Parts: sequence; C-alpha cells; structure tokens
Amino acid sequence: MFKFLLIINFVFSFNYSCFAQDFNKTIAMHGSTDRDDVARDTKVNINAPINNTLKLATIGTFNSLNPYIIKGIAPPGIKGLMIESLMTWSPDEPFSLYPGIAEAIKIPEDRKWVEFKIYDEAKFSDGKSITSEDVIFSWKTLKNSGRPHTRSYYSMVKEVKVISNKRVKFFFSNEGNFEMPLIVGLMPVFHSKYWNNKNFTKTTLEPFISSGPYKIANIETGRSITFIKNENWWKINSKDSLGRYNFKNIKYDFYRDQNVALEAFLSGEFDINIESDAVRWEKAYHQNSQNKIIKNTFLKHSPSGIEAIILNSRKPMLQDRNVRKAISLLFPYEFVNKIVNHGLLKQTFGPWDNSELSAKSDPSQKAKKILSQYQDDISKDALKKINNLSYNERKTIKQSISLLEKSGWKIIDQKMKNIQSGKSLSFEVITNKYKMEKLLLIWKDKLRKIGIDLKIRIIDSSQFQNRIQTFDFDAIIFEYYMSLSPGNEQSIYWGSWAADQNGSRNYAGIKHKAIDEIIKKITNAKIRDNLIEYTRILDRLLRSGKWMIPLFHDPLHRIAHQAYIAIPDEIPLYGFNPWTAWKK
Repeated sequence: MFKFLLIINFVFSFNYSCFAQDFNKTIAMHGSTDRDDVARDTKVNINAPINNTLKLATIGTFNSLNPYIIKGIAPPGIKGLMIESLMTWSPDEPFSLYPGIAEAIKIPEDRKWVEFKIYDEAKFSDGKSITSEDVIFSWKTLKNSGRPHTRSYYSMVKEVKVISNKRVKFFFSNEGNFEMPLIVGLMPVFHSKYWNNKNFTKTTLEPFISSGPYKIANIETGRSITFIKNENWWKINSKDSLGRYNFKNIKYDFYRDQNVALEAFLSGEFDINIESDAVRWEKAYHQNSQNKIIKNTFLKHSPSGIEAIILNSRKPMLQDRNVRKAISLLFPYEFVNKIVNHGLLKQTFGPWDNSELSAKSDPSQKAKKILSQYQDDISKDALKKINNLSYNERKTIKQSISLLEKSGWKIIDQKMKNIQSGKSLSFEVITNKYKMEKLLLIWKDKLRKIGIDLKIRIIDSSQFQNRIQTFDFDAIIFEYYMSLSPGNEQSIYWGSWAADQNGSRNYAGIKHKAIDEIIKKITNAKIRDNLIEYTRILDRLLRSGKWMIPLFHDPLHRIAHQAYIAIPDEIPLYGFNPWTAWKK
C-alpha cells in the first residue's frame, strides 16, 4: 500500500467557500471534499467484528524498520500502521485530505503558508502528548536526513513558527507551488524525545514509539513482522477508524518470489493475495480439500501507471535518443502479450492510460504553443500525432537500422558496431521478477536480428534495491504508480535535479528543460483543467524521449482470499487495502 502512496501525489487546494482565516477539517485539490468530516473511506464495513490475526505476505526481505531513509529495506506496514501524519489522504477521491494528527488546517488563498491545529487528544504509544515540538522536529529531521525527495520538499519551507503547544505554522519559500501545503500535511510525525539522541540515518531493527493504531509485537529478521493493535490508541473509537483495523494482530511473512508465495497462499498459510499476474490468476489458482479460495475482480478506475523497461540514459550506449528509439521499436507488443500474457493485459502507452490525463488525442492548441517554445528533437516529436502502430518485423527492422546508422552504428560481422569506437551495441536488463524472463527473451531474439546483444540478469530483491538506489544498471524493469492528481513527485521521477541524486526515482537519468518546466506548471495549477492539460503535455514528452519501453497493464484488480475472510463489496478508487478485511 505504501509503494502506492509513494507513486500518489497530493496537491492542495483551498475550499474557497470558506474564509482564508478559518480553520477547516478537510481540503481538496480543486473544489471541495466529498465529505465534511473524518469519514474518508466509505468502502468499508463499519460493523466488521474484531478478530485475532490477519496473515499477509510480501516478496523479498527487510533489514531495517526505518522507511524514511535511503539505507536499508523496511517492511510494509510501518507507515500505515505505526506512523501517522498531520493529515491523511482519501483513497476514494482524486485528491482530498482529512484530519490525521491535526484536526484542522488553515491556509490563505495564495498558499504562502499553512497552519495546523493538532488534536488535544493526540498521543504517542508511550502516552506522551503530540505537540508542535514533535512536528518541528520531524520536519527538521526529514529535511536534513530523509530521502532525497523529502529533503527537497521540506527545504522549500523557509520558516516554522510555534503558535502554541498544539498549533504550528509553515511559511514557504517557493511561492506558487500549490502542492506545498499538502506536502507538509502528509508529513509523518515522530516522537522527538525518543529520536533526539539517536542517529536517524542509521538502519535499525529496534521497535520505536508509534503514533498509529498498531505497535510491533514480534520480528523475525528478514522473515516476518507482526504488528499488535494499540488498545490505547487515541483514535481507536473515532469514526475514521471504524472498519479499517479489524484485527488484533497483522502479520507479514516474506517469501522469495511470487510463485512460492502463491503455493503458500493456496495451502492456507496466509489470508489474502492481491494477484499481479493475470495468467497466474487464470491458470494457477486451484482449490484443495482443506481450503476454499474466493476470487474477486474489480474494474480499475484510476490511471494505469506504467510498468516499463527503463533505459538508463547515463550509460554511454543509451545516451542517444536514436539508439533508445531503435531498440524500443523492436519490442513486439502483440506477440509478447499473446505468448506471455495470453492476451489478458492491455498495452501501456503512457503513465496515465485509463484516465483523462492521458495524451491519447492530437495536441491541443495550448500544447502546441507551449511545446513550440522548445526546439529540441524530443519537444518537436511531442508535437506530432500519437500513433500506436502495430509491430511489423520487416518494416520495423528497416526503421531501427536507419535510426542507428544516423547515430554512427552499422552492422559489421553480424554485430551492430559503432563506426568510430568499434564497440558492439550491448546492454543488460536487470530485474527481480522471474516472470519477466520470457518477455525479455522474446525481445532479445528480435534485437539479435540486427546485431544487438541483450543480456538478462535476474537478481534478488535486496540486490535489485541496492543497485537502483545508485543507478548501477543499464536497464531495469520498474513500475511507477500514478494518481489523478500529479504533482511534485513528478520531479522525483523525471526532474533534472533528481537525475544525479542517489535514491531518487529518476532511474532513466532524464534531464530535459521542457519536462522540468511542465512539472512546475503541474504543481502550480490552480484549476483542474490546467492540471489535465499540463499532464497531457508531460505524457507526450515522456513518450517522445524514449527513455522507457512501456509494457502492459491489467484493467482489473484481482483479489483472492480464504473463504473465512470477507472484504468490502466495493473497493476505493485507488485500490484495495487488506487492512479493511475481516473474518466472518
């Protein structure tokens, strides 16, 4: 769930029906929120019984409990179950925030500052009251020691004032960035006295004091983590907690890969499996004499996101757009989908497919005017009509060779070689997903026809994580999740500043003036129509740059669970949270 909260961006907008100097309980990106109180998730069973243990599974391992630093790998659940933020997002609205630790928010029309009022009742699990001191400590800590994107975000705060023990006010240096009140609103709040004498940047397996509905009960390093409900949680009887935390314990077991995890699920080792493989869903789910599996599908209504082969343009072989375009053209989508996915998935063209944010039509006049300011090849290509052409091997091979020849490459002795250096065109794709091997082998065969050597390496999740943190790869398979409200996170994915920041998610090494400026326009958009227009332009630029070879997306949420487990009849806009399940 967290991996989704990272790729969802939240952009604040003031509810203009209220006076600027008034405190408000909720805030929406544009317009007003769907609800006026803290009941932010309507897709839950508020009458669900409380049962003993929910057993879940995840892939990989963990070696730290701190998910806010670049070092180490943290388990799921830390953020959602243990650490609360000032405000919380609504999973069932394009972008709305509701009270978290803060019961109210005050913001002026120009958004130069934001003030939060903390609940008087808000407490950490040790009973200490949550105060402005903890908020300021958290901001300073994340600004100085957090991940690159948090350091970047919180450095835009030029001043923080304590109004009272329960009121704190942030002033922004980057005026016009309408997302900043949101960025601060989603800031996690740490126990200042607990962390004050500890090294925040150091990985640790020491359970820390929490502010959320759960605490850590047990850890088996790298194998499992169990959370226990905090019966003294200060919001345990609040409206927004009803139906969301229906178990006394939540346990995550860690598995080597998805196939091993599936066998464990089918044997009854854990309760819910959110399936990401459509073929496995159709072929591998079987009943046994001891367990009955319930399969549910829900139509997706949010952007597809983009799972793609990311080409690292920092590498000499992949710096040239013509090279990236040539190898992209040789990916046979229809054939791969048929062989690998049994035709069950949809081809992905851009990050915002399945939404109004996708650039699926001709560029508007506004887009043409903006893009015409930039005279580079990428911006010029973005002005063209988007054609999603089918793969034609003979035609495609001819086109790819032509592009490579323009950039100084030629087939010599059945190898694609650089005329000047004599080096062969070769690159390696690394992935931690075994299911991608067949897909890559098909592509390897197509590349080999024009003398390009593709190497494939499957590594474990910890190795993969360590290598992508430092951009130590030629190409990777990675998935970006997107929301209906793009914002500052786009600069982490595609911004020039992030290309040189270890730990950022600009894995492609993108440095492009037009992209940087369009991202600024997205974060500054005051009305949704402008947000839509600028996001479509960004979509065009990303497609034109050929930094990614988009793969496929599933139009369905696929959720399987044991027969003794129940889930809501509907799921929120942004997907299912297993913590909202219950035992019958």
